[in-house]
Amino acid sequence: MINTKSPSHQQFSHGVAAIAAATATLFVALFLRASPITLVESPLAAPQLMSKESDGLLRVAAEHLSKLEGGASIGGFPGFEPPDDERYKNKIKNRSYSGSEANDWLKEINNYLRQIIKRYPDKTLIEILRRHSLAQTEIDNFVKALQNAYTIGNRFKDAGVRAETLSLLRESLQTLGVPLP
Repeated sequence: MINTKSPSHQQFSHGVAAIAAATATLFVALFLRASPITLVESPLAAPQLMSKESDGLLRVAAEHLSKLEGGASIGGFPGFEPPDDERYKNKIKNRSYSGSEANDWLKEINNYLRQIIKRYPDKTLIEILRRHSLAQTEIDNFVKALQNAYTIGNRFKDAGVRAETLSLLRESLQTLGVPLP
């Protein structure tokens, strides 16, 4: 049994307390004198950081682009899978949608592009897609699908696609650095 009232134990306890206090003081002094830490984004870590936030936005934008492209895969994201409705499946597959439907899809595409712009205001779409780890062919495919969407909107501008929808899409594409067709 240890005698906690013995002088040697009390001296030991005081010594431990003194060392702990000195360590804490040194830590605080070093911490306060240290220069601020500057965080630098590593290009290797960027895809993992951005993919969590942008995956859903890019995926849903690609899904709506896919509707305009006959259900094809866009930028490596899965193509649109219509519900069990043969009429709707044929409409997508054969690209026999109306101007009003195209307007609705273009509005959705623009909505997701706007959210991407908000999250990454200083990035182009190509930078975002690269940081998302898309291959160059997938990036080219995604950009081409956006350009096709704009062309389709122009084709339907007198048959259901509103001028406001087309104007907002054009603005989004320009902000993201996507060349207009």
